[in-house]
Amino acid sequence: MASDPRVHKPRLPKAYTDQQLTFLKSNLAEFERRSHGSIRGDAKKFALERAAEFVARFGLPEEFRGMQESDTRFREQIYNWFKNTVGRNRRKLEGRPRSCKKAAEKGHSANSNPADISWNPVTVSTIIPYAHAESSSSPVTSNQSIVSTVQYATLQPTAPIPAPLPQAASPHLNLTITQATIRDAFLRGVDSSTLATMIQTFAISDPSATPLTAVVEALFEAVSSDSNSGHYNNTRDPHAYLRRFLDASTYFSPSVVHAGVSGPLAGPRAVQMQIRKFSTWVPSRPDQRSSETSTASTSSSISDEMQRIAADRQRRKDHIQWANVHAAALELGMLGMGHAGDSDNSGYAYAMGRAFSEMVARDAVWETDEVEWVAGICVLRAVIRTAMRGDRRQRDEYDELLRTYERRWKEIKDEARQSLVTEVLLACRDDLARLDDSLR
Repeated sequence: MASDPRVHKPRLPKAYTDQQLTFLKSNLAEFERRSHGSIRGDAKKFALERAAEFVARFGLPEEFRGMQESDTRFREQIYNWFKNTVGRNRRKLEGRPRSCKKAAEKGHSANSNPADISWNPVTVSTIIPYAHAESSSSPVTSNQSIVSTVQYATLQPTAPIPAPLPQAASPHLNLTITQATIRDAFLRGVDSSTLATMIQTFAISDPSATPLTAVVEALFEAVSSDSNSGHYNNTRDPHAYLRRFLDASTYFSPSVVHAGVSGPLAGPRAVQMQIRKFSTWVPSRPDQRSSETSTASTSSSISDEMQRIAADRQRRKDHIQWANVHAAALELGMLGMGHAGDSDNSGYAYAMGRAFSEMVARDAVWETDEVEWVAGICVLRAVIRTAMRGDRRQRDEYDELLRTYERRWKEIKDEARQSLVTEVLLACRDDLARLDDSLR
């Protein structure tokens, strides 16, 4: 056995460049989705196709050149990378060790020095804490840090310890998961399984009927983080952030419940509720403005008035950005998901997902404030993009509505808003032309 190459041959690391890893990781979420699908072998087929694309883009790695069946072996290596990465992420999410051998080693180490065992305050499954969400004595409502530990010198673990709370398996153990850390995770582009772990940790640590509201607010903060320059069209694309949140939602366990919807559909449900909440523009009251102006003049304070103007302008920018989030969610199909009691009917979900958006787009153009016109045209673009092909009556209705928005465009006084509407109107015309092509 001493000369057996299977024993002594070193296992060479599969070194991928940053560009290659970026390519592989960009396809990881789709591989995860297919691996849980009903079509046998679909995930492997997808991985092998990505391997062929990898070779076409980057070429065959040096160590495979001249090797028999090099292409087949490399494609199998890429498949194993996808499979192992998904498995590793799943183990981290569930708090399981890599193998039984490592579990045994950990158990032996714990038995040898029981005084050094660090126990989680609540050694129960990830689902149980929600059964106590309404209890004031629930450990998850404690003011202790998420990662605080309690030392028990007398406990001897003789059997595998039940899966701890998600934070015990989180790679961010040194952090208390807050809205700010989730926002930063969106900005850094962490993988979907890690993001899901953080979100579940946050939801369990602060249980409520709608625990994901703060998560959607963190997503919105990430989308709006670089829009402080004053230009309405200088914002991050919400599609990538919503897609990442949607991918993370697929990992949610049944213990994540938002407004009566549990598991993977809780994420889309939270997005829908926030979109509806911020779809209505609430103008400043005239009497409030006059009162503030009077107060500012009597106290000779210009700064107060400037702060009010700045706050009102920021509120307008946020309203338009929520319209962009609304449009992106519609295009990603999120507005038709997560309704409690809905049957699995794709046609019904399609209609439900568009009904609210169409109403917003039709009503906004008749309002008095130009910020509502800007928000409305952003939503209308998504409505046109997601329209069923071949419906001439619907196409004519959208054309007439678009003409009304074009008349409103001439009335917009703010240059930044008018510039944004110009871009959106041109995009709407292009999308409407595609509907025309489908009617010929």
